[in-house]
Amino acid sequence: MSLHFVIRRVSLIKLLVSNRYTRVDMKFDSLRIRNFRTLGNEQFVDLRNGLTIVGPNSSGKTNILKAIEMIFTGYDNVLEYETKRDLTFGVTSGQTSLIAGFIGDRGEDKDFFELYDELNSMLENPKEISSSFSLYLSFAKSGKPLYRFFSNEKMKKEYQAQFSRKQITAVNILLEKFACHYVPSSKSIGDLYSTLLLPFIKRSVTRVLSDKVSEINSNLSDISRALDDQLEIAGLSHIKSHFGLPNNSIEQLIDRFEFHLSDPNKTSIDRKGMGIQASAILASFLWITKEELKLKKNTIWLIEEPESYLHPQLAESCHKMLEQLRSESLLVTTTHSLGFVAQDPKKVVGTELNNDHTRVIQYKSYVEATSSIRNALGVRFSDYYSLGLLNVFVEGKSDRETFQWFLNLVQPDNEGNYDWPCVRSSEFLDFTGVSGMEGFMKATYEFIANERPVITILDGDPAGDKTRRQLQGYLGNKKIPFHANKDFISLHTGFSLEGLFPHVWIVEAHDSNPDWFGDDYSVDVEGKLQPFSMKNEKSKIQLRTYLIGKANEQKDLNWIDRFSQVFDTLEAALSESYKRVYGHEFKANKSMLPD
Repeated sequence: MSLHFVIRRVSLIKLLVSNRYTRVDMKFDSLRIRNFRTLGNEQFVDLRNGLTIVGPNSSGKTNILKAIEMIFTGYDNVLEYETKRDLTFGVTSGQTSLIAGFIGDRGEDKDFFELYDELNSMLENPKEISSSFSLYLSFAKSGKPLYRFFSNEKMKKEYQAQFSRKQITAVNILLEKFACHYVPSSKSIGDLYSTLLLPFIKRSVTRVLSDKVSEINSNLSDISRALDDQLEIAGLSHIKSHFGLPNNSIEQLIDRFEFHLSDPNKTSIDRKGMGIQASAILASFLWITKEELKLKKNTIWLIEEPESYLHPQLAESCHKMLEQLRSESLLVTTTHSLGFVAQDPKKVVGTELNNDHTRVIQYKSYVEATSSIRNALGVRFSDYYSLGLLNVFVEGKSDRETFQWFLNLVQPDNEGNYDWPCVRSSEFLDFTGVSGMEGFMKATYEFIANERPVITILDGDPAGDKTRRQLQGYLGNKKIPFHANKDFISLHTGFSLEGLFPHVWIVEAHDSNPDWFGDDYSVDVEGKLQPFSMKNEKSKIQLRTYLIGKANEQKDLNWIDRFSQVFDTLEAALSESYKRVYGHEFKANKSMLPD
């Protein structure tokens, strides 16, 4: 669809223009919330990867968005915090407390960190210098915002007067580094256009017309002289007329633009359906983000229920736009649609009410997250599986993270090696362990196997082998195909995922850290590693960290043979499954693959 804008008439807006893109390094990465609306007890939200918030109606999802926004209310309280409305009901002696975590670049954010370090030096016990810091925000009973960088820290008496003044300056510099947009689901498309998109269109057009200011003023002077000549004829030569741009600004001259969409017939946006209108406005958010980058601002989008008014087909398209927006800004959304939920559980939290107070729920696995989501949304498990175009099931989170680490480390070369397009386009979905995977597969595989390509990877250790035999027997009795290296892949006999690394590395790890391993550790007569167990889960993580570190130190890929064999087999299985399910060959989307 094309956009058609036509200048109509004139009005007033503040001019903020910059002519180049710049890097913005300051990041808002976490928030602790206490005594804000339904969030009574302290709740933590991790914002490093963006966030999708799910949960029943009136469980506090919107209140998390408003808490994030409230950080930027400023000393003038532009967001109008009110104790009566915003302090948790029933709290009589406490205050709303918001603790925002930030991380910056001491070079790029020098203007802020110089002041912050100066404030730190004024403390009786200065903190260790770091790029990470917290901003504490509370509110007086009157609703006045109270910002501070240091909690329960005493300052040196001789600096008390200047500390407050410098802290105000530092807070203002920090808040000015961000542009936070709250987009409620109740706001009309017209309001979103007027408050979000239109101001940036004006700024963009102003840059194009900026060299015309002198010419316009000259023309206005000609008009003034023509009027003055007539006034002189009328005997009013003492009266002079003057015309000028408002504050000598082109931007303040512009009132509005017409917004048209063509498909292919060009009509005003307000004559399109609500779904098309919402999609068009959503499409503008990325452009707005890039315009704000020119103003050296880091953009935050807080979007309520982006699926509102959208047909399912449009919802899928808008989800893709949101994922692009997520890559360029901090994006936090609430949703009631599984189609708008990230596959990575780190990017999803749930909300529930407990004694009228909101509790934030962290998810450890894909299955846990989607089960909670479906319960919250009232969707039966068999109704919607929220799987990707291609899917790989692995036993646990560490398996998923290790496979994704390997794919990031081993990139395709110029000779066509290590491409694995199906694998690289797949969603890797983890479970709480092999027993969780077995239960999920028994409950769902007969349905999902005909709807989505799914390949299951099982460890070759006794637990994985037992699950393989259980699944083959269970699905075989139901006449559901579940064949080795086609529907599932078993890792090398006797070994879990760690066995994919060179065995000599594992022997070396045992030599230096024997307490990581179980009593069954052994090598054969040739010194070759035999199947082994780990002392406990912590030891397993320590071994995997050791092996990954070892791999990262290598200057070549001579160590990847077992990994490569698994991914070659996985690629073939996914490709065949894709063809069976969708009826045609897989064609990789270049945007999904590494450069």
